[in-house]
Amino acid sequence: MNTGILDVRKTYNYLRKTQTHLVQSSEIATACVCQNLFKLDYPYGAIRSDKDYLIANTVHDIMSLCIGGPIIENWQYNSNDYENLTEKIVHDSYNIINEIINYTLDITNRENRSIQHDFKDRIDEIYHGLVTGICKRLMKKYDKPDRIITEITITNIKDHHEGRIDALLEYHHGYGILDWKTYDLNKTISGREKWQLIANNLLANYRYCQDEDDWNRYNFSCIVHNGGAYFPKLETIKKEVDKIKINRKFAFEVLCGKHVRAERPSFCPVCDKGMEGSKECLFYQIDSKLAHEGKLPAQYDKMTRQFFAKRYAILKERAETHLHKHVASTLIDQHGEEEALQRLERTGVICSGYFYDFDIEERVVMSRKDADFSLEPRRIVRIIGIEPKRPFLSCISEQASVMDVSNNKITLSFRSKVAVRRAKKQLFHLPIIMMRDELNLTRSMLRPIHQFHKLAADIFIPQELLPK
Repeated sequence: MNTGILDVRKTYNYLRKTQTHLVQSSEIATACVCQNLFKLDYPYGAIRSDKDYLIANTVHDIMSLCIGGPIIENWQYNSNDYENLTEKIVHDSYNIINEIINYTLDITNRENRSIQHDFKDRIDEIYHGLVTGICKRLMKKYDKPDRIITEITITNIKDHHEGRIDALLEYHHGYGILDWKTYDLNKTISGREKWQLIANNLLANYRYCQDEDDWNRYNFSCIVHNGGAYFPKLETIKKEVDKIKINRKFAFEVLCGKHVRAERPSFCPVCDKGMEGSKECLFYQIDSKLAHEGKLPAQYDKMTRQFFAKRYAILKERAETHLHKHVASTLIDQHGEEEALQRLERTGVICSGYFYDFDIEERVVMSRKDADFSLEPRRIVRIIGIEPKRPFLSCISEQASVMDVSNNKITLSFRSKVAVRRAKKQLFHLPIIMMRDELNLTRSMLRPIHQFHKLAADIFIPQELLPK
């Protein structure tokens, strides 16, 4: 058998015996706020609210298209008339906004989901506020970028870190990061928002310098919100990097199932303010305290042990979703990118040579010169556009499902029409490589366990043991 194929198989077998978890930037930010909250929020399956994120997702979709369209097209550095500039950009964004709103409403109607009565007005208001923040603050400080790319997933296997950045502004001498917030920050940026931004800065350093600690290409990072923007100083960022890395390690070890001692901060911005999440946090604190004191009913104690065992089994499955990325990264480190990709293609892990043909709604048909059957229907793939001088797993990409493979054509189903439009603008003109990928269903699998856990507590724990 070809030694290259054996090498790939050995790499898969080896990595299956190790921990292939990746920590998301949002998870690192949660751990920075409170390590207990991270454990509750993700591995244990506790949820902070049941809010409908339809408005937020719709605004993100609009921004992902408009930032590289009407916004950059109307960019005016150091303009004093930001109000008229804002109105001009909002006017030029009209078609994009309405198209995405109508698409979202069509989807919700088909799924029989309810929406807020002021859905469109809220979206218009939020988008106007974000554009105001960009015109008033960002354009005041920085020149028009050479290019803007959006919704970039960057994976740094070496440091067990992955994140999705809202927008990267590229200049000939460096980069800037944008993170837009669709909710009201009340003129105060919390630690959680700051830490997520800093964590994404480490990923951007990896993309542009192949080293997360190399800040030579860094220009700025910015959180854009309603009517304003926050720019942390580089000195401030560097002071927080060690905290980011400590909490990334903590989160990674928790995901790996290790027993890591969590230390509650002297002041928790969630629990001590009675904000979302405090009830969930309190529930598990009391549960743990009663277990330590031996006061839990035997039947309930047995059930909760089974719940936690199932949680860690789900986390083990979560690690499998990143296995293909770990294999690719390991082989690239060993053989270089060109040789590693050739070996992966011979084993069917990746395929290349496809180019964009046409699209209909969420579906995209791609073609190649010869037939290829290495990818079967129902497979999840990551479509990666190879960019010069960028690490393979930091290049522009989108996730899609394989719907049909016929001779020299493949039909892909993207997440939405917006994802297709984004891919047509910033991905399909690049050399394409499709890599096997997996869906991460951890949250949806953990949610019912959390709900059953709380239901069991209501049934079996005597009320006198619970705080009044």
